[in-house]
Amino acid sequence: PLLVLECNVCVLGENGTCVGQLGKDLLLKFLGDFLLDVVSRSSVLAKGGRAFSYELNGNLTGASHGPIHATAANGNLTRLLVWNSNDSTIAAVGRQMRPSLELCSGSVGPAILPANLNGTLKFTFRIDGEDFEHIGQPLALPYGLVWYVSVVISLTQLFSDINAAANRMVA
Repeated sequence: PLLVLECNVCVLGENGTCVGQLGKDLLLKFLGDFLLDVVSRSSVLAKGGRAFSYELNGNLTGASHGPIHATAANGNLTRLLVWNSNDSTIAAVGRQMRPSLELCSGSVGPAILPANLNGTLKFTFRIDGEDFEHIGQPLALPYGLVWYVSVVISLTQLFSDINAAANRMVA
């Protein structure tokens, strides 16, 4: 089964009435594949890093690690909320972002970003003794859609690599 995000917009005629609809479908699997490719090509992200995107209501739209959907009891696919991700790092970011995202849920039409989500958002967090840095940015899409794109790097791994490289240089 495929998970597809569909967006439709009404095409207005000369008198302002809707004369048809224009639609665009995005296969979300390809977005996840792209984000995984971004992570694997980056020397900083490849070791413990993550890249993922989600709507302002918290629904994952793509992820470099872990699925973006689950199978409901009726057998249908349902999108995961970022804080319910199977990936512990992505879920940790989701839990940090959840209060701000919940301010956006239920909005109709173009989203209004809360002040703390309007622009680049950085924060650090710790999971199981490992330090991570989150950098997120809103992504404005056609038809008034706004997604949030997040990148997470393992600071523990990054500084370990820097330390090892410095020791090789001095040795």
